[in-house]
Amino acid sequence: MEHKGNYILLTGLLIITLLISVVGTTFSYFGAANREVKGDTTIQFSNGTLIYSDPSISGGYVSAGETLVSKKFVLDGSITSANNLTYKVNLKVDTNTYGEGSLFYTITANNTSSNGTTIQSSTLPVAIPAGESTIEIGGGSFAGPVTDAKHTYTINVFRGESGDVPDGATFSGTFDVTQGS
Repeated sequence: MEHKGNYILLTGLLIITLLISVVGTTFSYFGAANREVKGDTTIQFSNGTLIYSDPSISGGYVSAGETLVSKKFVLDGSITSANNLTYKVNLKVDTNTYGEGSLFYTITANNTSSNGTTIQSSTLPVAIPAGESTIEIGGGSFAGPVTDAKHTYTINVFRGESGDVPDGATFSGTFDVTQGS
């Protein structure tokens, strides 16, 4: 009789464990499937679509010569026609309290899917003006028709070796993609 009680107890625990596992797995699956990546931006052009994620870039105080932020930025292009889809990328600087001539950027381009042309890489530092500004980073294109072609960019923002910078200096901005010409 005692064995029958243990059998019922173990069977009950097994059923409860199985039920919890199924509910947890189902919740995890549907939670991940319905989750949107924060910051996705979709731009619809007459002949295609560009999608990019998390266009924000920011950083706090760093010492002279140090990298403030290194940001990877991916453009995903899909084109329905044989025409090229051209784009232009700007960096809209919302805040730069570092002061004039203190922050610089370089950009590295990677034509991940070997489609179209990317913005030209820049290994020479380009100055970022103090305060609010819009900097034209450059333009590229996707050749159509194509689905999910990718251009990957890495922008490095760093502090130069000279210039007086107040403690607590900050930098923030967003990438803005528009149709090129």
